[in-house]
Amino acid sequence: MQSRARIRERERHILSVAAELLSEVGFDRLTFDAMAARAGVSKTTLYRRWSSKHELVIDAVRRRVDFSFTVPDQGNFRADVLQALKLVSEWLRRDAAILRTLIDAGRRDADLREETDRQIAQPFDDMWEEVIDRAHDRGELRSDVDLSWLNELAQGVLINRLLVVDDPVTDAYLERLTDEIIVPAFAHPA
Repeated sequence: MQSRARIRERERHILSVAAELLSEVGFDRLTFDAMAARAGVSKTTLYRRWSSKHELVIDAVRRRVDFSFTVPDQGNFRADVLQALKLVSEWLRRDAAILRTLIDAGRRDADLREETDRQIAQPFDDMWEEVIDRAHDRGELRSDVDLSWLNELAQGVLINRLLVVDDPVTDAYLERLTDEIIVPAFAHPA
């Protein structure tokens, strides 16, 4: 019988291989045969742990996100936003190919889109809600704006820059986005 440590290590290896292949060939061309061959395991091994390609891919992507989308309280709205933007841009920069693949495949596959939303998009949404809740509790936010736009605006700009235009996102860029767009749109004037 295999030790738990060895089983966990093999699972990490399989998930790493799945993420690599997803980046290389896309969701539609990704197969259990290819994953098994590259990982050096049998298809039976994959099916024992994951009942479908959807399940394996989402697990691989979720595990690849090796940091939490939470922003420790930075003391003010501006600093919280800047930290959240850094987390999002770091993940997008690292996993742009995977995200493009999931977005594209999700257009054709409602189950994959639903699972992607639940496992990946929801943690982003929760992070922004936490930033808003803290800023609201500190009295930093305007009452005449719809705060639900914060998440869509911030992530939309980053997704466009990193996934569509393929331009770098520097700290200076994130500071400009924060200081010239987000803070003026949502916070009380200083």
